[in-house]
Amino acid sequence: MKPWGSGVTGPVKPTDVAAWQQLKTTVPASQQETVSELLTQAGATAITLEDPGDDALYEPLPGEMLLWKQVTLVALFPASIELTAITNLLINFAEVSVEPLAEQEWSRTWLQYWQPRQFGGHLWVVPSWDHETRDGPRLLLDPGLAFGTGNHATTALCLEWLAENPPADQQVIDFGCGSGVLAVAACCLGATAAQAIDIDPQALAATASNAELNGVSSQVITSMADDFSPGAAPQADLLVANILFQPLTQLAPTFAQLLKPGADLVLSGLLTAQAEAIAQVYQPWFEMGVATELDGWIRITGVRRNE
Repeated sequence: MKPWGSGVTGPVKPTDVAAWQQLKTTVPASQQETVSELLTQAGATAITLEDPGDDALYEPLPGEMLLWKQVTLVALFPASIELTAITNLLINFAEVSVEPLAEQEWSRTWLQYWQPRQFGGHLWVVPSWDHETRDGPRLLLDPGLAFGTGNHATTALCLEWLAENPPADQQVIDFGCGSGVLAVAACCLGATAAQAIDIDPQALAATASNAELNGVSSQVITSMADDFSPGAAPQADLLVANILFQPLTQLAPTFAQLLKPGADLVLSGLLTAQAEAIAQVYQPWFEMGVATELDGWIRITGVRRNE
């Protein structure tokens, strides 16, 4: 799954030079894509999505409406871009706020908010500027305006499983790879190769960047989902998929084809209430285990049955 969140920004001091502008607006969920496109055309460098209330992100069941009725968009612009036109346009149907952001030394700023984390008592996730000696493999991830630092519960659940079950000498598939955290982590933990698959070319670019940062570029192979099919590569020993309930239900037969008998399956991006339903969907092909819960989200695993 690809959780969204904002980068860390601090107040601008009188002596600071504003290098950036942050525009924030809350719109009905039905208008999110249109407003995102308008912000992009206006010159936004990055756009992130936030829940304006306290609701968790979730995947609606068939026929249900999206729980988020409104979405807050946070857009980052260079200070040199004039925002009058876009704010005048948006203010016709939404509240808009714009604030200057000073250029910052992002590594120091992030250190105040994001500390190295250990998963499964074995794997460390640290920023690239962290040079402390760690007991165990290190996964280097530089947090910023993009997702994928392992802070979301679904990612944490998958990283914990990988750390507790290192895929040494295994062929791994990370389906719906996002920024490639799980594919790269698998290689850091000894996997021979990891196939990272996504529908978003930007996700594959982020995955390639994280693989290079960790020195595993030769092991992480990126593919668009439309270009990847069972039979394109040997069956894998492990498949991890941190996406959402609806696509996971549709992908069950495909995942069965991608894995060899006895291979492990790790699914996340699921709410606690969806555990029984997803287990039933995968039961024809997999011996499903007991779900593990964290902050209302679950990870559920399975083993490919012999055919």
